[in-house]
Amino acid sequence: MKKTKSKLSIGKLFYNDKFVMVFSVFVAFIMWVVVSTTSQETTIFTVTDIPVTLPELSNDLRFFNTEDLKAEVKISGNAIVVASVTNSDIYISPTDTSKITEPGTYTLNLVPKKSGVKTDYNFESTVSPSKIDVYVDRYAEREITITDKIDVSSVDSSSYASTTILSQQTVKITGAESVVNSIAEVNAEYKFDNTLSKTTVVKAPLVFYDSSGNQITSEYITSDITSVDATVPVLKLKTVDIVPNIINMPDYLDFDNSRIKVTPSEINIAAPDDIIDTIKSISTSEIDFSKINIKNNKVTASLVIPSGCRNLDQITSVDVEFDMTGMTSKTLKIDRFTVINEGNDRKPTVSTKSLDVNVIGPKEQIENLTSAHLTAVIDMQQKNNFIGFVEMPVTININSKFSSCWVYGNYTADVNVVKNQ
Repeated sequence: MKKTKSKLSIGKLFYNDKFVMVFSVFVAFIMWVVVSTTSQETTIFTVTDIPVTLPELSNDLRFFNTEDLKAEVKISGNAIVVASVTNSDIYISPTDTSKITEPGTYTLNLVPKKSGVKTDYNFESTVSPSKIDVYVDRYAEREITITDKIDVSSVDSSSYASTTILSQQTVKITGAESVVNSIAEVNAEYKFDNTLSKTTVVKAPLVFYDSSGNQITSEYITSDITSVDATVPVLKLKTVDIVPNIINMPDYLDFDNSRIKVTPSEINIAAPDDIIDTIKSISTSEIDFSKINIKNNKVTASLVIPSGCRNLDQITSVDVEFDMTGMTSKTLKIDRFTVINEGNDRKPTVSTKSLDVNVIGPKEQIENLTSAHLTAVIDMQQKNNFIGFVEMPVTININSKFSSCWVYGNYTADVNVVKNQ
């Protein structure tokens, strides 16, 4: 049997419930549009969140903190027209700003205007708010040093709180000139209520003050930062001996350390654990033993504080005294010289005939000491390419039998260096 295609019947659609429902909504919408557009009835609608537009000012003046000023206004007209009006179709601005000639606070009246292509409506009311208070000033910016106001109430008894380290030293402040210029001090403030036992880092807020100490908070200024990281180094305490750094003391010399007195002999220091644990003593600057004699037996030497270490006593120097009890001195003439490291192709000759050498030591050794017990040595190592006359330092060696004696002063001799023939 041959099948025949069924033809679409409009009449049959109206027996379909879903079609009837959609068709009814469509017809209702068309009727509403027709009625609304032809109706003379007025509808009132409120347009909200309309930005307030402020004009440019003269004399370098400008408005501050007005970016979020918004207002609203009621409009009336055809329902469809007023419902389509948005906040971008209305322009709200002050009536007159010509009176603004200097910094200060001003009250301005606001009025609405139509700014879009939709104009077939009326303003039903004044702007709400109808008036606004604005602040006017010139723009300024400053960079101010941040003052450390970190308050550490207490630290562990074996520790020391060192100077706070701020992550940034200055803050840049911009905004209304009168407010910016009134800032006299910017403090990084934080108060510890607990006892610190280790290095601690906190975020400290910045607080602005005027010259009278009053805190400044203003919506007319901004800063590039509002807080800083404040590091409070908590260091370990230690008391160590002060040791004199004596140079030019002969290796053979038997000079008892008990004869060397350092005043003060100890110092209190503080440093991080990894540094403090390596420090056994604090050294002085160099003390030349060859310049010590019976009368000149006391010197003042500065202290050498290791890097990263804090000098809590603020001692910068100490007195070092050499006990010369039982010591005496003698001057001996030396006329024999020994030249070393003279080189293969050179021949040095000592032109100086003799030296008067001052020797210091215990009385019983000095009495038996003669010139024969002294040797004058000239080392030519540093002049291995030199030809001609030159002044050279002389090292005076003392026989080991006189191990408690030493030579006072520095000596030189003239040497003539010639090439070997």
